[in-house]
Amino acid sequence: MAGTVLFNVGGQQYRISQSLLDTQPKCMPTRSASEHWHSDDSSEIYIDRNGSRFQYVLDYLRDGRVVLPISECKEAIISELEYYSIDYNEDYIIHSSTSQSQAVDGMKIIQNTIMKWRCADLAADCMEAAWKEGKWRNGDKQYLSFEPNRFKEICHNMKEKEVIMMTNEYLMSLGVKISSMDFDIGHERCRVTLQVTNEE
Repeated sequence: MAGTVLFNVGGQQYRISQSLLDTQPKCMPTRSASEHWHSDDSSEIYIDRNGSRFQYVLDYLRDGRVVLPISECKEAIISELEYYSIDYNEDYIIHSSTSQSQAVDGMKIIQNTIMKWRCADLAADCMEAAWKEGKWRNGDKQYLSFEPNRFKEICHNMKEKEVIMMTNEYLMSLGVKISSMDFDIGHERCRVTLQVTNEE
């Protein structure tokens, strides 16, 4: 096709207009397409780089900016631009607001899931400590104290009331509940008041 150059980047073909290449005369693709290096217009120019990322290089050439999906790392695209000797402004290489919002929402879901696992661990530790004390009667209380190394994420990311509520979701079916809890991060102690209950 007249006025275009065919590139094969990592196995993916891209046909690029000569006019676009001319906007960056010193970049590697433009120099590769020059008559000095590329005398046969019908043949493709092979570049051994990541083919899927080359589309973002082209976006930057066309628009002077590129909006990346969350799956693409900004530093990786900058590395590609530098490899191709393309002048760029890092401020114009951005992730889309939608991608950033999805990433934040996804992290919140993951964090909440991890907190639930930690509360399940706490419930298991409470029951293990309680069973060592033998049989309890309704209303009995037991004060448990142990090092909360496994629960530091809970301490830093959740309020004590939230921890108690989430942990009790596991304990209530066993006939006990946490009525109070005190994390002492400075001395690495976790004091839990565990109470037998008839509540469903």
